[in-house]
Amino acid sequence: MYVHFPWCRALCPYCDFPVLVARHEPPHRAYLEAVLGELAARGPGLVGRRLRSIYLGGGTPSLWDPTCVAELVARVAARWSADPATLEITVEANPADCTAPRMAAWRAAGVGRLSIGVQSWEAADLTALGRDHELGDGPAAIAAARAAGFAVLSADLILGAPGVARTPDQAPPSVAAAVASGVDHLSVYELTIEPATLFGKRARAGALPVLPEDTLAGLYQATHHALTAAGFEHYEVSSYARPGRRAIHNSLYWQGAEYLGLGVGAASFVREPGGGAVRQVNTRRLRAYLDAGPARVAERTPLTPHEVETDALWLAMRTRAGAPVAALGAVAGWLVSTGLGEVSGDGERILPTLRGFLFADQVAARVVSMRAGAPRSGPPSPGPPAGPPP
Repeated sequence: MYVHFPWCRALCPYCDFPVLVARHEPPHRAYLEAVLGELAARGPGLVGRRLRSIYLGGGTPSLWDPTCVAELVARVAARWSADPATLEITVEANPADCTAPRMAAWRAAGVGRLSIGVQSWEAADLTALGRDHELGDGPAAIAAARAAGFAVLSADLILGAPGVARTPDQAPPSVAAAVASGVDHLSVYELTIEPATLFGKRARAGALPVLPEDTLAGLYQATHHALTAAGFEHYEVSSYARPGRRAIHNSLYWQGAEYLGLGVGAASFVREPGGGAVRQVNTRRLRAYLDAGPARVAERTPLTPHEVETDALWLAMRTRAGAPVAALGAVAGWLVSTGLGEVSGDGERILPTLRGFLFADQVAARVVSMRAGAPRSGPPSPGPPAGPPP
């Protein structure tokens, strides 16, 4: 389950998520009631499932009143009689929100995993990215979270802050600092310039000094080599984990598991009898969501069994586990011949290479086109690795 809390103290210039700037105190209780109302309406349609993960994202869910977080977690876990021993509960946290009282409340609510939005261990990056926390806040939050008893900690790291000079074949200093911080998991993203953001506007005006794609690709590869040398495993396109610390939530997305999204802008994927599924996205408009009427759903897309199978294949090729050779068909040979994939030791699967992760969008497009009966020719064009799933 994914629960979206849309409020932030400030809007980052690169963010295209459903976010509202909290100029005043957010309506904590009213939003909780709306989310619980959606849970009551949609939960009965998901009987018989086993709940493995609750992820509070945003926005900045660490701004949410901890009593609301506790009630939400309790209600969700009770509906599916979740086993506390196997249920992963994650809260995304801004470094400034990692205070002792809040973290104690999260721990009491059952939250066992924090994903801290450090983004960089360098002052120049934080300034260029328009972050609202200062150098030192991220490491301090990680240390405080360990002291508060959180056994599993993740941090976000953004590569390619605009205007910050980089050597393409060298990992930025933040990588070594992240490893030294002791976090168990890193989500590594190349900066993506979304059209509807402030960065998008500045880029169109020629006022944003973005790094060239080949430099970004070099940073990604150097970061990969530094993290794997430090003992992290690259288990999906943007995620690295120490042994035994993979995120259950991330893994379930890429494995094609069902997920229920609650809250403003949240997405869901629910399978149906016969092999099909329905993908649903909630409105990004707060008022429409709080009204809990038909306008709460912005998009509802039925998927055929063939479409579900196709999505499962290209999603699998964004993980180190790869996809079955037999299911990929002619795409398997293309992946190997272009250096985007390699055959597993048992010969049963095609695994993405590091180059394959770099060209993840092109690999997905090829899988979709081949499954649609319209094979494409020619090598893939350069591009950064794709970001996280919905």
